[in-house]
Amino acid sequence: MMPRVPGRVLVTLALAVLVGLTPRSAHAQIYRWVDDAGVPHYAEGLDSVPERHRATATPLGLRNRPAEPPAADTAASRSAPAAGTTIRYTPGERIMVDVRINGAASARLMLDTGADRTLISPRALAAAGASLTRSVGTGRLVGVTGDDHLPYVMIDSLEVGEARVGRMPIGAYEVAQMEGDGLLGRDFLDAFNVTIDAARGLVTLSPK
Repeated sequence: MMPRVPGRVLVTLALAVLVGLTPRSAHAQIYRWVDDAGVPHYAEGLDSVPERHRATATPLGLRNRPAEPPAADTAASRSAPAAGTTIRYTPGERIMVDVRINGAASARLMLDTGADRTLISPRALAAAGASLTRSVGTGRLVGVTGDDHLPYVMIDSLEVGEARVGRMPIGAYEVAQMEGDGLLGRDFLDAFNVTIDAARGLVTLSPK
């Protein structure tokens, strides 16, 4: 059974572990800030927040800790993104994205440019044929309620419209009391040039 954390702290905890999986400084305080387009970001240290947003940046009371990264294939082993896509959303609201896992099963994820890694619920991963019993690595979940571990499983592909990234590790985690099936993070988004038009409610992913 996958670990569960009370809903009021789960999103914060999930984002903490996502940041913790990157090779940045191990003891920096994590801040949350929102840009002019309403998109949330997460930065290590107040100096990493753009100066004009520092007054409204919120410390999460969490710090990076070393974590065992998933034994992922390198970027060279992934299928190169072949095309882009446009995502429509209601300005001022969360950006929700319909994705396809392994070319078939569907899921609905919240796009978060501040999340370093993608999280998808075990239920949605199982529906896509991913093996939940064969993890390829773990990450440490660190929060005010204690530590937990996040298993990673390998999927063959993740698609948003025509935008596709091939074989990649995904965090299997149930994001309780949150709309959708998880978070779409920068491990997918960084394969594309991402443009957000807040006035029109459009996110464009174009090939790099």
